[in-house]
Amino acid sequence: MTLTRLLRTTSFRFALFYALVFMGSVGILGAMVYLTVRTALEEQLAQRIDAEIETLAQDYRTQGLQHLIEAVTARTSARERDALEYSVVTPDNAVLAGRALPMPTADGWATITLSEKAKTSEEETASFYARTVTLDDGVRLSVANDIDWIDDVQEAILSTFAWALLATLILALASGLWLSARFLRGMDAMTRTAASIVAGNLKSRVPISSRNDDLDQLGRAFNSMLDRLDVLMDSLKQVSNDIAHDLRTPLSRLKQNLDETARGAATKDEMRTGILNATLQVDEILATFSALLRIAQIEAGTRRAGFAPVDLSELTMLLASDYMAVAEDRGQVIRTVVETSVWIEGDRDLLTQLIVNLLENALRHTPDGSEVTVALQKAPDGVTLWVADNGEGVPETERERIFRRFYRLEQSRTSPGSGLGLSLVAAIAELHGADLAALDNRPGLRVEVRFPSRTDG
Repeated sequence: MTLTRLLRTTSFRFALFYALVFMGSVGILGAMVYLTVRTALEEQLAQRIDAEIETLAQDYRTQGLQHLIEAVTARTSARERDALEYSVVTPDNAVLAGRALPMPTADGWATITLSEKAKTSEEETASFYARTVTLDDGVRLSVANDIDWIDDVQEAILSTFAWALLATLILALASGLWLSARFLRGMDAMTRTAASIVAGNLKSRVPISSRNDDLDQLGRAFNSMLDRLDVLMDSLKQVSNDIAHDLRTPLSRLKQNLDETARGAATKDEMRTGILNATLQVDEILATFSALLRIAQIEAGTRRAGFAPVDLSELTMLLASDYMAVAEDRGQVIRTVVETSVWIEGDRDLLTQLIVNLLENALRHTPDGSEVTVALQKAPDGVTLWVADNGEGVPETERERIFRRFYRLEQSRTSPGSGLGLSLVAAIAELHGADLAALDNRPGLRVEVRFPSRTDG
């Protein structure tokens, strides 16, 4: 896993993008804090100078110039921490008390720079924020406060935000690399799984961790797809085997019939009869392939887009009525137990095929005089359609197999049919999200189709 691959991943780019956004936000916040703190400190400093100016000016007005000089001299001598600087100057610029500050001649606020000896005997430059007022007799009073400490505070703020930005960038890069590594490990696992499947190992699956993150969910979806493909491949193999096995007999009969006709037909009528029999056998084979193709189309899900509300009650009663005449010819009876106004979402043509196949299967595999029941009932979790007969039934061990392609019970192999009728029923039921079950009717067989619930139309 190279650094270049890590840097090219989407997760690293997202992490870097959000880091830059966050750093921009921190930068804006830092600028706002910087300006707010400086403004607040300068206002506080100005208020202190104003208060001192007012106090000294009041002393001058009430007690005179000499008292002002003494007050300024006392304050200058004290030199307390964060002490103010004072200057009392005559109209001709003679310093009466305090320091000779390079103040402008006009009254007001000014920023000045002084050079002073520090305790280390090194020359240092100090910046002051000062205010000058002119008292009576032209005497000027100046009060100044050191503002270097404000710069120090601002430097500390800038330094803090700079370190914060640097830490954010480092954490973002580290997090991006870590997330990229995790992402690439998951993708590499999927790539290895795909390569293994391409190599022929259809049982290979993506490993799933306990974190249940996005990659795990993608892996589960990937594995579900592979499980489905595995089932389809097994089904394809089974269909291929079934076709090879179950179509061999009709094709062999067709070839034998054509050979006998070619060798033994002495008259046109015999030749015509042989060809007619061969045509019927070809029609039977083509019907089998047509049923297989129909099942494949249904299993592909291409018909789901055409789903619409279907009145299953009306459809069931209509088809049951159509087959009552067929049943009467064999002495069979069709009984209906159908609730009214039962609607589902589905394909009407395919649902017709499903009911028809169930009815034909029940009528074909039951003896004369038997009874077939067609029922449709609402259930708490959906709708149940079932077709039951009182014939010989299906052994319990065989019930799940009757929905497989070409599967036929031993006693049914001599009867007409390809063994695809119930396979088609199973495909249609799966397309509609329905559960299909073969149950013991005691006696006979009962095939149930349980459709999911839908708001009645």
